[in-house]
Amino acid sequence: MTPEQDAAEIVRHGLATGQRQRGYADFFCWTRNRDVEEWGVAVTLAESLALDGRGFYTDVLSRGRGKDPPDCEARDLAGRRLAIEVTELVDGRVIQQLKYADRACQPSDWAEWDRATFLGQLDERIASKDRRYPELKAPPYPGGYVVVVYTDEPKLDRDTVASYLAGYRFRRPRHILRAFLLLSHDPAVARCPYFELGWR
Repeated sequence: MTPEQDAAEIVRHGLATGQRQRGYADFFCWTRNRDVEEWGVAVTLAESLALDGRGFYTDVLSRGRGKDPPDCEARDLAGRRLAIEVTELVDGRVIQQLKYADRACQPSDWAEWDRATFLGQLDERIASKDRRYPELKAPPYPGGYVVVVYTDEPKLDRDTVASYLAGYRFRRPRHILRAFLLLSHDPAVARCPYFELGWR
């Protein structure tokens, strides 16, 4: 099996056995190991890109705690090492409210995401990862520096995200070559949809 096939099998196993940590926006949280989660996100994006004929990296490896950043490294199509940082877009307040609601037997609501909040949060995550570039360990990464933001927020479905991103360009980072937003599995397209984030 390829690393990508291994990742798909691990995800399928996690979904089938119901391994979830927090009960909210947790499609990608099928393991208690953060390194494996980040690796799974990077491989899932590679699979979705490949299905569209847009794949540009393979052989994803987790660097592991203490050896990060970056969270993962891979090889571009020319065989050059590239760095991949993975970060989640989730409303932490709702996770905390859900924990309280479970203890107090009260209902909990999904987070609301208007366009300004959504774009602002993405902008902040891109800027944060761009600032982290000088901290990358084991350079150089001649294949570039890639950032993957992932989310399973219930109200950030594919159509909503597409409408929010339409015509929007993020501030151009100094170091990030490409950035993507990866959504959780969408049965309508039989994969995890993604959006490449464009620069001004």
